[in-house]
Amino acid sequence: MPVTLPEPDDVIQDAKGGETPVWCCPSCEKLLTIDAFGWRKRGDIYPDQDVWHKQSWCRECRGS
Repeated sequence: MPVTLPEPDDVIQDAKGGETPVWCCPSCEKLLTIDAFGWRKRGDIYPDQDVWHKQSWCRECRGS
């Protein structure tokens, strides 16, 4: 399943000294990791392909 991601808004240091990308939710303005967002299939942009895009709002703000 191809996935498209925008460039991260920032990176945070994890416990092992590595970097984790984070994205800003435009609703609550929190910097969150990718697992805090949902996904949506965009068949209108890529006909006959299963391409998924990151939802713009985090799951908490969308209420899901």
